[in-house]
Amino acid sequence: MGSFPRAEQIVDDGVINRIVPASEPGALAPVRGGEAPNELWEWLRLLNRRKALIVGCGLVAVALMALIIAQATPMYKASARLLLDTRVFKVLSTEAALSGVDTMNLGAIQSELEVIQSEFLIGRVVDKLGLANNPDFNDTKPPGFIDSAFAPLRELWATGISTLLAPAAKPQPAAQPARSSRAAEESDPRRAAAIGAVASHLSVTLLGRTFVILVTVESPDGTMSARIANAIAEAYLADQIDTKNEANRRATEWLEQRLAELRRNLQVAEEAVASYRRDKGLAGSPEGTMSSQTLSDLNGKYVGARTKRIEREARLVALSRASLNPGEIANIAEVAGNTMLAALRIQDAELTRKMAELSSMLGDNHPKMIQARNELASVRARFLSETQRITLAVRAELDAAKAEEDELKELVDKAAVVSGTASQYEAEQKQLEREAQSNRTLYESFLTRFKELREQQDIQRADARILAYAHPSGFPSSPNYKTGLMAAFVIGCLLGMGGAVAAEKLDRVFRSAAQVEDATGVGVLGMVPEVKGAASQRSNVVAHVLENTTSPAAEAIRAVFTAISLGSLDRPPRVIAVTSSTPSEGKTTFVASLGGLLTKMNASRRVLIVDLDLRQARMSAALGLKDRGGTIDDYLMGLKTLEECTKRHDNSGVDYILARPNTPNAPEILESHAMKAALATFSERYDLVILDGPPVMAVSDARIIARLADYTVFIVQWAKTPREVVKTAVNALLGVSNHVGIVINRVNLAKHARYGYGDHGDYYSRYRGYYGSAAETPANVARPPLTLAKR
Repeated sequence: MGSFPRAEQIVDDGVINRIVPASEPGALAPVRGGEAPNELWEWLRLLNRRKALIVGCGLVAVALMALIIAQATPMYKASARLLLDTRVFKVLSTEAALSGVDTMNLGAIQSELEVIQSEFLIGRVVDKLGLANNPDFNDTKPPGFIDSAFAPLRELWATGISTLLAPAAKPQPAAQPARSSRAAEESDPRRAAAIGAVASHLSVTLLGRTFVILVTVESPDGTMSARIANAIAEAYLADQIDTKNEANRRATEWLEQRLAELRRNLQVAEEAVASYRRDKGLAGSPEGTMSSQTLSDLNGKYVGARTKRIEREARLVALSRASLNPGEIANIAEVAGNTMLAALRIQDAELTRKMAELSSMLGDNHPKMIQARNELASVRARFLSETQRITLAVRAELDAAKAEEDELKELVDKAAVVSGTASQYEAEQKQLEREAQSNRTLYESFLTRFKELREQQDIQRADARILAYAHPSGFPSSPNYKTGLMAAFVIGCLLGMGGAVAAEKLDRVFRSAAQVEDATGVGVLGMVPEVKGAASQRSNVVAHVLENTTSPAAEAIRAVFTAISLGSLDRPPRVIAVTSSTPSEGKTTFVASLGGLLTKMNASRRVLIVDLDLRQARMSAALGLKDRGGTIDDYLMGLKTLEECTKRHDNSGVDYILARPNTPNAPEILESHAMKAALATFSERYDLVILDGPPVMAVSDARIIARLADYTVFIVQWAKTPREVVKTAVNALLGVSNHVGIVINRVNLAKHARYGYGDHGDYYSRYRGYYGSAAETPANVARPPLTLAKR
């Protein structure tokens, strides 16, 4: 059997499916438009599909909330207001010990809120109001029905889950000394329960962007709520004053100890300065000062002599260079100020000019020229002699300056030795004096602060004040029926949505043609709707399809055959095998319906159905037969002739050959030469042979049958067959045959329409009225057979 070409494309439900040879990658896979799916519509369809689950979860949550609210105890709220004082209040600048709350610092304000909610402050209120003996707070009141029902869950939460999920413990304010005297009271379980009850129903917040603190307490008694809120506000103010007094007391005690230590240190430092002066002989002696002054004067003279010597050396170097270059000698100060040298320079210039004139008029050998030359030489000789005299004078000055510098250098060295010892003693004395002065300054500072604290002990004030006291409320604050039920419904619906998304993500079955094609790479030939009602049994389904030839199921089955035929117009398949991955997917019913429809709609078409499911052999049940007659194994073994084994169905006129259940050696029979010869005979006598094979995953018979057929139709039950099973079975078929198409069977049109896939099933569900029904054409009305004209 060679491969046969297929039609270029099939237009079905507005989607162009390009049919390619199955040997190519993505055989029969549709070429769909590049339009991306609308994600919003996908979510809306998901909610529509699972609306029963979502609404059901919401209603269950509402019912539970209603039960909880009915058993809940009414609670009453009362609120007191505290105002953090932002006014500056200072007395004698005692900020360190008496500073209050920094109201400009948000962190400090949050810390005050934590102080109000602290266990210590609440404990003072519990003791003041006697809440440890109140059944509403000491945990001795009998629990209600809801509390008893949820008690095991609360115990589980308290024992393990809460420790894993709870945040880090909040830092508590420093423990007060007064608490140590209440160890017995704190060990009382009723008092601890009362503290926990008040803390769990206490809310401390800032009012907007103000410095007003709102202290709200909730309890079963409105009057008690107001009393607790007012007591907490008063306890907070008292705690602030107590804290400041305690800080003042501790600061005073510490300053007393520190002053005594500083007093001792100051005395020791002053005694050290006096002893050092006596030991080094520095008391009242100006020797150190005189030595330092003498050394300073000598250093000044030495620097002056050195500068003078450097100046003389520079002048001498300049005169030496000028002797080599007479043009630069005028730049030297000694030469520029000498009148004789100035006159000689003038004569030199005049004789030079005169010689230039005579040279141009008389020539170099003229007597006047010679006389002028001699005069110029005489002038220059006198100039040089005078310059040498000046150089000798400068050299003499340089020698005198060097001698003076050396003498002063020697004096400076001697004075430095004398002053070094005195300076060392003076430096050590100053170090001791600085230490003594530092101790004196520190002592005086602490003494001043100590006096300030002693004066401030009786003028402490809190950093907040009560702005408004709490008053009892006449209406309960909880439970809020409307809000609670609405919130329960919303939360239940949200949980239902989460469950719906989880159900969609965990859905491992096929619900659309696109899913099948993407998973297997094989195109879908069609989707056959499910037949419901009394016709849901196997034989009734076939009878329903044959009687209602214009129903969606019948049209879908014919569309499958049309897709197969259009894919091979030049050489249509003569032998079609039908199989599935698992049993009970409707392959046998599909074979019986396909063969019956093709024969009934075209009486001239000869169709043969062969039951090759040698394990189950359920074709007789699908056709509604009781007597099997001759079977395929009888014909292959030569026990009966073809005419004896071939029967004709009364309702449709299709010929069929049945099989015997549990036929032994089924694979050997299917692979035998007799089977191949039988198929060749069937193909000669009939226009189309449809083979009903067993499931692929159950036995190996299906792969043998697929190799014998020209085309294999693989049945997938909608929303039931697992995806992994389908992919494994299709891969097994593609290993033996290149011509495989998939049919999605038993599609629930009502549920499929909720997905909005836009495939075959969506068309059948949306335009169901387009097809005829049994009511329009009664089954007892005879229809003339359709006969096609022959060439």
